[in-house]
Amino acid sequence: MTTYGYILPGASKLLRLATNVSDKAKRRLKIIDWHKANGANQSLTSRHFGIGREALREWLKRLKLQGIRGLEDRDHTPHKLRTKTTPLNIQDKIVKLRRAYPCWSKYKLAKMIDYKASASTAGRIIKDRGLINRKVSRQRSKAAKNPKKRFPRDILINMPGKLVQIDTKHLPKFLGTMKLYQFTAIDVLTKNRVLSVSTRITSKAAEEFLLQCVREFKFQIQAVQTDNGSEFKGYFDQACKRLGIAHYWIEPRSPKQNSYVERSHRTDQEEFYQQGNMRSSVEKLLPLLKAWEHTYNYVRPHQSLNYLTPMEYLTKYQTSTIATKDVVALQT
Repeated sequence: MTTYGYILPGASKLLRLATNVSDKAKRRLKIIDWHKANGANQSLTSRHFGIGREALREWLKRLKLQGIRGLEDRDHTPHKLRTKTTPLNIQDKIVKLRRAYPCWSKYKLAKMIDYKASASTAGRIIKDRGLINRKVSRQRSKAAKNPKKRFPRDILINMPGKLVQIDTKHLPKFLGTMKLYQFTAIDVLTKNRVLSVSTRITSKAAEEFLLQCVREFKFQIQAVQTDNGSEFKGYFDQACKRLGIAHYWIEPRSPKQNSYVERSHRTDQEEFYQQGNMRSSVEKLLPLLKAWEHTYNYVRPHQSLNYLTPMEYLTKYQTSTIATKDVVALQT
């Protein structure tokens, strides 16, 4: 700002004396000073400072009428405030329902009362009365903005790797030792599985297991489906994106949507752990578990596969696919 004033004599002195003038007002006075020093060209000033010409004209007018104080921000409160038109007895009824059913949304509350009130009205009332759980509200808002991807129900699973279900199994403590967890992946079509065991149930451990599945499965994984456990977020979800694997989540509290891996855990419990194979450490349990994985994939007939083993079914699928491609090639 120049040390002399163009609009008001001694404007700079007035500015120095006004110790409680905001930075915005000071900047606006500087713009006006530059404006007068450059021929009072509004278009040039607007382009130079990146402001609108209407705003500049308003500042000039307010400075002339009110002085420096006129350059302060004005109160933006509406002159006519919105008044509540919902009757008090209806408001009290909404509050009573909210207290009786604290988990119900504003849409349910609006539907329950015998009055033509919108969900927004019910929401404003329970907010004004302090009946909103801020933590739950933030969680629901975050979930709504970032919805989890669910596996489309109308997609036909007709090839290995099109959907692999992954889950963890909490193993019982063995003679009071540390807690162990089993990681399980099963291909929905062929029933081939990959098993592992860990002392951790973290997203980093789940990521390591996913990389193990990529190495050990005899086909490419296109999509995985998990529950909503924290181990399948963070590193695991990032690894899925990095590898180009679609990650689908089941609905909350809906383990039946992961029925293949859940049923395989029951088989593990009955045919492996209850047969005396539980051990006290990863080093002792892992070799037995991988031997059981081999038995499950290569030896054990599966009723759902017409009593073929998972590897026999996979081999049959791959052979028939190759034969079909050869026939198509000959016809073309």
